[in-house]
Amino acid sequence: MNVKSIINNHHFTLINNETNLDNKINKLFASDLMSHVMGFAETEDCLVTVLNNINVLGVASLLDFTGVIFSHGVKVNDSIIQKANELDIPLIQTKLTTVEVINELHKLGE
Repeated sequence: MNVKSIINNHHFTLINNETNLDNKINKLFASDLMSHVMGFAETEDCLVTVLNNINVLGVASLLDFTGVIFSHGVKVNDSIIQKANELDIPLIQTKLTTVEVINELHKLGE
């Protein structure tokens, strides 16, 4: 699975520049606690979170994530979108809950 395959699903919308869409996703990692993400996530994971904070991008950049999915219809701040564009990190938004995101993308990855 890659970022492009996610945004081709009608539940998901890319909210920043189209960059790094072909990057392969290692696995999904869902958490809102960035210290937990830093301790357990791996390079090329895709983060699923509701945390609307610039620190999400710091962690995503540090761990070289392939993207960040904001679940539950979270409205992402413009400053986060701008910084993600600078870092070439795809940001995806969905109205699905975190559990629904995992289930939907599990089906997509099969």
